Parts: sequence; C-alpha cells; structure tokens
Amino acid sequence: MHIIFIDFMLNQKRIGTYIMCIVLLFSSIHAKGKSRALTVFLNTPELSCANIGILVKEVQTDKTIIEYRSDKALIPGSNFKLITTATALNLLGPDFRFATPLQFDGQIDQKGILHGNLYIVGSGDPTIGSEDFADVDFIDHWVRAVRQTGIKAVDGRVVADVSAFDKEVVPSNWVWEDMGNYYAAGVYGLSLDDNLYRLTFRTDSISSTPTIIAISPSFHPIIFHNYLKASALNADGSFIHGAPFSYQRTITGTLPANRASFVVKGDLPNPPLALASLFTNQLNHDGIRISGLPTDTLPTASRKRTQFYVHYSPDLNSIIDKTNTESNNLFAEHIFKRLALINHPIATRQEATEIVKQFWVSHQADTTSLFIEDGSGLSPFDGVTPEFLVHLLIYMRRANPYGNLLFNSLPIAGQSGTLRNFLANTPLKGKVHAKSGSIKRVLCYSGYLDHNNKEYAFSIMTNSFSGAALNVQKAIEKFLLSLH
Repeated sequence: MHIIFIDFMLNQKRIGTYIMCIVLLFSSIHAKGKSRALTVFLNTPELSCANIGILVKEVQTDKTIIEYRSDKALIPGSNFKLITTATALNLLGPDFRFATPLQFDGQIDQKGILHGNLYIVGSGDPTIGSEDFADVDFIDHWVRAVRQTGIKAVDGRVVADVSAFDKEVVPSNWVWEDMGNYYAAGVYGLSLDDNLYRLTFRTDSISSTPTIIAISPSFHPIIFHNYLKASALNADGSFIHGAPFSYQRTITGTLPANRASFVVKGDLPNPPLALASLFTNQLNHDGIRISGLPTDTLPTASRKRTQFYVHYSPDLNSIIDKTNTESNNLFAEHIFKRLALINHPIATRQEATEIVKQFWVSHQADTTSLFIEDGSGLSPFDGVTPEFLVHLLIYMRRANPYGNLLFNSLPIAGQSGTLRNFLANTPLKGKVHAKSGSIKRVLCYSGYLDHNNKEYAFSIMTNSFSGAALNVQKAIEKFLLSLH
C-alpha cells in the first residue's frame, strides 16, 4: 500500500513537471512569435532610417508584452490629444461647460437707449456656432437676451472681451505651411463657427487658375492672393497661408481640374472681432441700432458692468468625444489653454503646460521626456515616450473614474472617426480603441486592444520614415494583428 502511494505521488510530480514544461514551451513559442513580429515590423523598408518606439502591456497586470525603445521621446502628432483630454477630464470634470457671459456698462435711459457698450466675455469656448454641435441659432438667443433688458438702441459698440487669454494665439513653432489652414486655427478667448470660413472655387482646364466664386460667411474682409493651379490630381492639394490677425491670405498648391464647385476651408484671422461683428450686424438687422463699430479692444476707462445672459457650451465630455474621434485640433487647443485658468487669471500656454506636468507627476508618471508645445500635437517640437502614453492609458483604465469616458471618446478600428479605415476587414475590427497621430513623416497609434478577454494598452510611434505613410500604416496593422 505504501509502495502504491509513493508511486502515485511520483507520477503526480512527473505529470506536474510535464504540464509545466508544456506551459513553458508554449510561452516560449508565444514569446518567440512576438519577437518575430517585432523583427518583421522593424524590417519594414520604409522604417529603415526611422526612429521607432513601441510598448504593449496588459492593462490589468501591467505585464510588458513587447517593448522596443519605449523610453525614447518621439514626435506624437495627435496622440498628444490623449494627454490634453485625459488631464482635462480629471481637472475640469466631464460636466464642465465653457461660460460666455454677455454684459453691458453705462445706463439705459427712459427711451431704452444704452449709453454704454455691450460686452461678449470670452473664456475659451471653441464651440460657439460650431457645426459639430449644430449651434447655429445662438445669435438669436443673444439678441433676444438684449431685448429682454429693455435696450432698444446702443450709443456705443459691441466689445469682444478676450482678456482672459493672452495674445499668443498660435505657438511660435507651428510651421508656416499649416498656419492659415482650417486645421491650424488659433486659440482665442472667443471663437465663431469653428474659427473657419469656406472658399468656393470653380476650376477649368489643367494649369489654369481656379476662380473664387463665393466666400462664406461673406462679411469677413479678407484679401486673397490666388496662386492656385488646376491639376489632374483628384484631391485637394491647396494651402492657405497667413498669420493671425492679418487679413491677407495667400493660396498655393492645386485643386482638381474642371469642377463647377470645389470648397476649401481656411482659418478666421480674428474670430473675436468676427463674433462682435456678427452680433452687431444681427442686432442692427433686428431693429436694435448699434451706433459704433464692433471692436476687440477694451475701453481705456473701466466701468461697472451688468451681466444679463450667459451662453454655455456643451459639456466637456461631449467636446472631448469630438476632439478624439475626429482629431479636432481647435477643440484640443482651447481645452488645453483653458486648464491654465484653474490657477491663473490669464490663460497662457506656459501655465497650461505646468498644470499638465504637475498632474501627471502627481500620478507617478515620468515627465522628464514630456515636451509640451501645444495641446493638439500639431507642433513638430512636441515629444513624449511610448512609456508615458501607456502609463496614462493604464492609469485611466484601471484607477480613474473617468477612464470609460476617455475610452469611449477614442475612434474604433474599422468603424469610426480617424480609425474608420484602420484594420477594417480584419479580426481586429471593432477591437481596437485608439488615437492616431500623423504629421509629415510621423505616424503613431496609441490606445487599447481587446483579445481573448484580455485588454492591452499599446503605443506604437514612428518618426522620420521614408516612403508612403500608407505603407507604414499597413506595417503597424500587421504588427497589431500579430498580437491577436
């Protein structure tokens, strides 16, 4: 009996050893598979001279699955929006709304004439009149609010008060190629219609100069220097160049030939003044006469003001959904700069930068290699490591009450936003929630991947690649599929 028991115990040990060996064998095969996938990715021809950083971790265990130079700072493109939006969710809260008060100074006499000015007081709301939120009738509410005060005429002017924001409306290191285009609109205390206008062109034969046939809205007094050419290429190859506050714009590049109508978007030179002009025009149109011209300069003499209306933006969570899903630079930059007003009376980029860094230092992130030049990732001087981004993603997913809100704001592979065509028609369709980031010779993806009831946080960053970005995207897709 004792001999049988001892033999049984020895057999159990052997079985256990065999099982352990099998587990180790499969783990080794699995690890070698991942190593081969990394090797294949790094050998992509377009990446032969590139700077690359990769980190993949299990969300729940923090276990590293794949790592390659993840502690090196790289240009992130719009992956930087993860930092801006995650920080804002924590510091401002998802229910935060930008407030834009309407005020007047002076006195209203018995005839209903205001002997003073009307003020639009900005605090950085980028959604006033925005197409993304169908906020097209806001101006009617504003006029109605003026009428309800008893004001029938204004012996003064409409003043755009943007004193809560500094005068640096674009970072000094944004590139000239971007400035003037709609995706590089500036950061102002007051915005209007997504801070853009639309030019409609008619194009004729190849090499001819397209003709401007309409501008919308029509009241912006912009002078255009048109050096466009019609091209055989069936794509918008145009660039609008111009500095903030300048009403001179130069248009270069190409548009498709032989089009009866082709629309190009540009950035408003001075959105606060445009908003004051729109308000003035609408008041005059509706019978409330404004004697003075609209201005974005505050009167030298300060007088007591009376607040009579407050315009509120949609909640921050809704704005962040648009920011991340469609990679909206305008929203990201205004959210970023608004963070400065938490601790400072005037919003500046430098103060917003310090607030962002302080938050992540307090949550055990290494910010040594976090270089912040803006809030959207448009600057080629932004820098961050895959290690930092994965730390952020895991922190938000595991230990943060707003983690699901960030997760739900991210585009879904093969389904939505900027990932609509990414990993489409693959087993990972619908299983990757991530932020893409692309500027010239930069392509990055950071987010979450779901596989076999496990969730992974990943950051794949490529800089200075050669050849077509589409080929690099395909290589990244293939690499992610190897994790599936």
